[in-house]
Amino acid sequence: MIDAFDGLGVKEIRKRWTAANRQVELDSFTFRLDPHQWRAVPIDWVPRLITHEEWSRIAAGVEQRLRAINRFLLELYSGKQDVVPENVVYSCVNFNPDLQGVRPAKDVYAHIYGVDLVNLGNGDYVVLEDNLRIPSGISYQLKCRDLTDQVLPELKRSYSVMDYEIGNTYLRLFESLCNTHHPSCVILTDGSFGPAFFEHRYLSEILGIPLVEGSDLFIHKDGTVRARTVDGDIKVDLIYRRVEDLELFVSGLTEAYRQGKVALVNAMGTGVADDKLVYLWVPEMIRRYLGKEPILPNAKAYNLMDSKTRQFALQNIGNLVFKAREGYGGLGVYIMEDLDPARRKEMSQRIIDKPFAFIAQEPLDFSKHVVFNKQSGGLEERYIDLRVYAVQDGEGKVTVFPGGLTRVARANTRITNNSSGGLCKPTWVLR
Repeated sequence: MIDAFDGLGVKEIRKRWTAANRQVELDSFTFRLDPHQWRAVPIDWVPRLITHEEWSRIAAGVEQRLRAINRFLLELYSGKQDVVPENVVYSCVNFNPDLQGVRPAKDVYAHIYGVDLVNLGNGDYVVLEDNLRIPSGISYQLKCRDLTDQVLPELKRSYSVMDYEIGNTYLRLFESLCNTHHPSCVILTDGSFGPAFFEHRYLSEILGIPLVEGSDLFIHKDGTVRARTVDGDIKVDLIYRRVEDLELFVSGLTEAYRQGKVALVNAMGTGVADDKLVYLWVPEMIRRYLGKEPILPNAKAYNLMDSKTRQFALQNIGNLVFKAREGYGGLGVYIMEDLDPARRKEMSQRIIDKPFAFIAQEPLDFSKHVVFNKQSGGLEERYIDLRVYAVQDGEGKVTVFPGGLTRVARANTRITNNSSGGLCKPTWVLR
């Protein structure tokens, strides 16, 4: 790959970079940072390569976690789970006790799953966190791949790369959750001003199903969900939801779900397994529910609700990373060695006041990858992680999509999230 870049030369690479970034803007491939600022998704077009052997291990580990988490959620809302301590579950912001006894379609809670991994540099991948509420970013994975093929076709000629598509897999997932062939499905968006609207629109296009806002849906007098269309109202069998608070968008939708009138992807209540503290018990879920050892280990983390553990964390605060339990997208992540003494002191007090609101993790010296510096014309190293996406359908089949989304940290940081200013990078799995 480096030889191919050398063959193109700096002038040509700059030209290709400009063309690719221009195409990103023309395609409205954007992400909203705040209510007043949109930006084109920043991409480095040097692909990351993952060997087939590495990928086989990643895929098996991701499947393992998704199956175990679904078993945990089923037992939790059936009142039977005893893996995660009760005080942890009941202190979870996203635990919904009102759903006790409510069974989702085909007993599957987490249909679409994203997991964040880092490579420790020797091919050993470690899990940083699980994403189950509304996992986002798979459109970035697809778009990065497709644009790289257009802009730098020379690179792929030297490799045999695993190909994949998500359209048929998603549609089979939706059908498996409904009691009818060719179910009527919609994607529920928070609207064109939502931060991930590009993804909602993109998925609507590749899946061939309508993108709707809350005002497009209503609950019929028979309890079913209906969508308003130019040809009249139609019954909706399944909603792929990209919003959290359903009642805010469609009054009565929660009750329709509880009554089994509509299937939801992901199911209500799934967010409890998204909790950064519940994450500590996923390896034990795998052992308990699957009878196997975890393939992908967790990063070393600490439960601050335990007084001795909390004392240890406060004594070693400068050597740890703290995360808000309900945080996402890089929000609520504090790498303490990067903070000044005043901020560390403030964080110490927050932990003392609300130990149930955070977890601590040991920082990792994970792998880097080269990115092209358009100004200097050279390559430089940045920290990278990997978000891998998987789905579990109503028949129990798990599909892990090859590659995932590689996210690149800003210079001199280790926070890779796009919302925190990081880049995306195409990811190829070699056959």
